[in-house]
Amino acid sequence: MRKQAQVTISMLARKVLLTDVRQRQRIEACGLLTGSIDEQENWHVQRAHPLRNIFDSPVYFEFAPEDMLAIELDYPGQVIGAYHSHPAGIRVASSTDRANMKRVNAEQQIPWVWLILCGPFAGVDPESATWPEGASIIAYHHYTRQGLRQVAIRFEQAAERFC
Repeated sequence: MRKQAQVTISMLARKVLLTDVRQRQRIEACGLLTGSIDEQENWHVQRAHPLRNIFDSPVYFEFAPEDMLAIELDYPGQVIGAYHSHPAGIRVASSTDRANMKRVNAEQQIPWVWLILCGPFAGVDPESATWPEGASIIAYHHYTRQGLRQVAIRFEQAAERFC
């Protein structure tokens, strides 16, 4: 049996994620994740790239295709996932989230990891890179055989560097 995969989030990406949810507390903040996937199928998130939520909604997000394309062109071959927030604090993937994860991961065979940042986000301090009381982050991947699974998260410490 193979070891469970994990996602490692750099200090820089963590600060960007926290800044994004702080600035967009009333809507679903969203964006893409860039970095690498190693031989054991672990995700190493080096950067988070906030994108416009074209629905400007507290319960739904969608990227503008041209915004996604810009990141893909600026970081060729490095897009490894997506993130969005649940400002109301719902700590599980919605049915829409699950359908999108299945479509991208299992049907289109795109190996993205999915981060859901769960509120409340009042008191977020991106500089300290700590999550506020009551907030959390969940990672998912939809495997072809195993279905939707949570993925363990590890936060890189300031002194660590990616190879």
